[in-house]
Amino acid sequence: MWSEKTHKKLLREGLAAFEEEAYALSDCMAANPELGSAEFESSKNIVALLEKYGIEVEYPFAGMATAFKASINPGGRKKAVFLAEYDALPEIGHGCGHCASGAASVLAILAVNAVKAQLGDVQIDIIGTPDEEWGGGKVIMQRQGIFDQYDFAAMVHMMGENQSAVQFYALDGMEFVFKGAPAHAAACPEKGRNALNAVRLLFESTDMMRQHVIKEAIISGYISDGGKAANIIPDKTRAVFITRAPRRHQLNDITSWVKNCAKAAAMATRTEVEILPAGEDYDDYFTGPLKEEVMDTCFHSLGLEVVRPENQGNGSSDIGNVATACAAFHPCMGIGKGLVPHTYEFARAMTTPAVHKAILNSAKFLLELTYRLFTDEELLDKIKKEHFSL
Repeated sequence: MWSEKTHKKLLREGLAAFEEEAYALSDCMAANPELGSAEFESSKNIVALLEKYGIEVEYPFAGMATAFKASINPGGRKKAVFLAEYDALPEIGHGCGHCASGAASVLAILAVNAVKAQLGDVQIDIIGTPDEEWGGGKVIMQRQGIFDQYDFAAMVHMMGENQSAVQFYALDGMEFVFKGAPAHAAACPEKGRNALNAVRLLFESTDMMRQHVIKEAIISGYISDGGKAANIIPDKTRAVFITRAPRRHQLNDITSWVKNCAKAAAMATRTEVEILPAGEDYDDYFTGPLKEEVMDTCFHSLGLEVVRPENQGNGSSDIGNVATACAAFHPCMGIGKGLVPHTYEFARAMTTPAVHKAILNSAKFLLELTYRLFTDEELLDKIKKEHFSL
């Protein structure tokens, strides 16, 4: 691992050689947002920047056209991976700040590459993980065992304020396709089988579920196809549902119940239902006391304050699936108090000086975290033990 002297110099000067290019990379992605699994220009630009500094990149990677992987000092006994996201939201653009968080991971790996001769038995990778918002690039990679080799994975997300402790709920997505029989709604409705009634019954029954599931559970859905005309009995309808719960074992039962509601709705309306996956299923994520303490120390060593919101979040992310394979860190870097992800205001903030500063601070955080964990094997072992006990 690099020396303490080199580490201090990295934080003070080492990132400066690459930071303007990282800001330009983020700004370009913010101005040209691309949806998940279609981040072609974003991934090309990231790969081009890595290759500019002599880093060999595998691209595409893991069977995904916009994923990539690069290794600094391959073959090291100790292994860490920085995760880079770069997908945007429909309509809103980079309202989740992935342009900035992805650029921060790139900036950190460029700095690591500059001191690769001092890594010793440490290997540090960067993996570009597409489609966090829906398609779950990390889930696909986790199924392939890609994260099994690492001591830890880390990335920094953008948020209103700095935050060490975050929580992500487990999430399941499903699509229900009801098939009935068409008929003229006035002349012979008795000959039809109303697929819209089936969808309506599904919504009614899942609403009735809410009284009988844990209060933290979230069940949400919308009708994506409700029929074609008012004078035709709808013979085919579609609805997309998302279920969430704090823990995977809690969610499995809730999701099964929702699917049974769909089957019952089909039976009651004499229609048929096909149940399809909608996106990837995300596992839950909890920070844990020791990881939180280490991240607090990293923030404070960089002169940054940390907030602890009462609600640590009930959203979902595919970082939870990474966490089933290795210790995973997902702190948040503040870009402005009161700013909330998945909003137009958050997207508009992406090219401001505050975000550029957050990119630099996030890269510093990744370097600080890596240095602390790989120079204290006892601490790393304790973190790994705690992580898999959560």
